[in-house]
Amino acid sequence: MKLKPGSLLKIAVSLVLLTVVIANVGAGALLDVLRSVDLRWFGLAVVIHLAGIGIRAYRWWLLIAALGTPVPFGRLLYLYFVGMFFNTFLPTGIGGDVVKIIELAPDRGGARAFSTVFADRLTGILGSSLIALSIALIDPADVPVEIRVTVVAVSSGILFAALILTQGRLLDRLIWRTRLFRSLPLAGRLRQVFAALTSYSPGAIARSTLVSLPFTATLIATQYVLSVALRLDVDLRYFVLFTPLITLTQLLPISFNGLGVREGAFGLLFTAAGVDGADAVAISLLYYVVRVLTGLFGGALYIVGNLRSQPARQPTNERT
Repeated sequence: MKLKPGSLLKIAVSLVLLTVVIANVGAGALLDVLRSVDLRWFGLAVVIHLAGIGIRAYRWWLLIAALGTPVPFGRLLYLYFVGMFFNTFLPTGIGGDVVKIIELAPDRGGARAFSTVFADRLTGILGSSLIALSIALIDPADVPVEIRVTVVAVSSGILFAALILTQGRLLDRLIWRTRLFRSLPLAGRLRQVFAALTSYSPGAIARSTLVSLPFTATLIATQYVLSVALRLDVDLRYFVLFTPLITLTQLLPISFNGLGVREGAFGLLFTAAGVDGADAVAISLLYYVVRVLTGLFGGALYIVGNLRSQPARQPTNERT
């Protein structure tokens, strides 16, 4: 497959960022931390991460069912693992989302398929934001004030964005009925997407968000267990506080699967909280290894699924 210039640029950005991050913490110190990994704890982190994907697939199932077009859970779980493969090995953190939309679009329409994937992403971040917001306000640990303020601001913004999904009629009056928006190119198509995005009831968003809470717990637990695997003593509250910020940064479409950006975010946030830079970056890199292993599993499922869907070959040289 030939890479486009934009993809090559993202790979270059990741390499540059990784070089800067590793140089900043020291390659020797980073290798020393990574060499100390306990494979038993690492294996536990992989298991927790896999369980989190199952929870995410169930959350997606709830959102699709809320639109009156249910899909078998097994199918969605398969698509989630396949999505992890494309997210991990394509030069973007959302390539798997595109695959999921394409797979759902023929039966449920592109706008609705997009809305379910978008709402799944948003309520996932909302769950982690609510937990981070609670910790930031109640028990913020030894984190600088500016970082706590950032956590509160970002978490509040995500909460507001989720509330917008339940206010379709109001926004329709304020936006789509104005002459300015009706004159936009592709206004009709955009309104279809907007209508799909805002078609969820408050109950549907609330249920999806509730499911996001145990998923966030698996995300936090995975990273914390990886710190234990590296024989580090990092306060669990740091992972709770920083999860929504790190999740948002790795979605930025400027690098290869968030590589480099994520490590920079880990280093910046955790060192501000007093964690050694090499320790923070080591956790991030080990977490990337977990994602790669999960992506490889999704790729294997994708290959097997495609093989099973191929029609049986008919013999071409039959004797008459």
